[in-house]
Amino acid sequence: METAADSSTQSHHRNRSIRLAVMTSILSKFGTVLLRIVSIPVAIRLLGMEQFGVYAAITVVVSMIDLMHVGIGPALTQGIARSLAKGDRAQEQGVFATAILISAGLTILASAVLAMLVGFLPITTLFGSEFGPFAESMRRACFIAIAIVAVEMICVVVERACDGYQETRFNNAWGAAGNFVGAASLLIGIKFIPTIEFLVLAVNGSVALAKLANAIHLMVRRSYLWPRFSQFRRVLAKPLLFDGLRFSVTYLLSAAVEYNAIAYMLGRLAGPQSVGLYNVMITVHFSLTGFIQMVTIPLWPAIVDAHSRGDVPWVRKAARRIQFMGPAFGLSAAIGMVAFGPWVFPLWVGSEFDLTRPTLAIFGAYFTLHLWRQVNQVLLLGLGDVNFAVRVVIVEALTILGVVGYGLANGIGIFGVYVSIATCMAAITAWIYPMRFRRVMARWDADVKANPAPLPNQLSPKREPVASATPEPASSC
Repeated sequence: METAADSSTQSHHRNRSIRLAVMTSILSKFGTVLLRIVSIPVAIRLLGMEQFGVYAAITVVVSMIDLMHVGIGPALTQGIARSLAKGDRAQEQGVFATAILISAGLTILASAVLAMLVGFLPITTLFGSEFGPFAESMRRACFIAIAIVAVEMICVVVERACDGYQETRFNNAWGAAGNFVGAASLLIGIKFIPTIEFLVLAVNGSVALAKLANAIHLMVRRSYLWPRFSQFRRVLAKPLLFDGLRFSVTYLLSAAVEYNAIAYMLGRLAGPQSVGLYNVMITVHFSLTGFIQMVTIPLWPAIVDAHSRGDVPWVRKAARRIQFMGPAFGLSAAIGMVAFGPWVFPLWVGSEFDLTRPTLAIFGAYFTLHLWRQVNQVLLLGLGDVNFAVRVVIVEALTILGVVGYGLANGIGIFGVYVSIATCMAAITAWIYPMRFRRVMARWDADVKANPAPLPNQLSPKREPVASATPEPASSC
């Protein structure tokens, strides 16, 4: 039974890990500012919005490799956190090695399939007729991007292991280094090599290199984690894939629809220019969301840890803070974009940026709803209510895809896209997620009061336990 002193120590450890993650994330965000806010506009001015749109289309398609990742990374975070809470080193090694090997295999398979499509299908078939003039450079850039993203996707799994150890600060530090290198390479090199291929190498290559260094750093610090085929556990493969598939839906499906699928449809129906503008706003979205992720990324494994130990008060306190912080930041950012966007954005990316205040206002509403969805989803996943989140995300993503697809076919434009997304989110996750969280917390609180010293897998609400990715030692050794 965990004593009051143990609970206080663990609470202090969780709070300290979150503080360190936030502090190092500030450095990482400064690097992101250099890479996205400073360097990308330089590339747009030198290449033009149309060629930047070509680059955006390439990254949209190549990032589909991430869909084959099946969420192994988040499942690994859960598994590492559970193993540490139980003090099970063998389980920790087995989960890590199994996750890495499965992820590497799936990533290589997806990369090979995509490379064959790029190699054998005409560029105009893949991207649309308006990309014909850029066919040869796009093909070369696609092959470069596929190789880079394959390395990046494998190393992302190691980052999720760091999250499980509540060592997100190392991810942030290496991420900052990659952003600084990418910004420097782009600022210096794009003037001499103004090509799409170089843009892919400078931006995406530097990020992948930093992630690779971070992966090596983790396994140097924890030498027992170097993956070996002898550590692969078949008994863990199916649970990891199953949990990974569920996490993949919660973490990737919304992004795949709201970023990749909609950008792809815009490219086919409206051409590179529209994709370029949409990608500029995705860059803004990512950059602003990163400030909330400074807290939510380390918060999730901390909630998993607190949930495993029955620390209800800590979770309630953390939830109140993040549920206020997310939408408050979103509203502030929206007001700033509406007030200053029509003046700031053209100065930032050039005169080709022509989104109006109403468009920026509806984008701000979408961004605020996105943050509200994100913080509530983190809370639900931390408590293990994954199956419910999966069902809601699928319904919302399909609804958005259908509504936006129909609208684009009828010429709604970027303004209509954001209206459609925001309306769907307001109708679904904006109220369903917080209502579900209150119910789960009430049920868990009642369970803890009824049983003051429950086992970790008894703390979950009435649902299929997420701990299936990390079965008990007796069944995995």
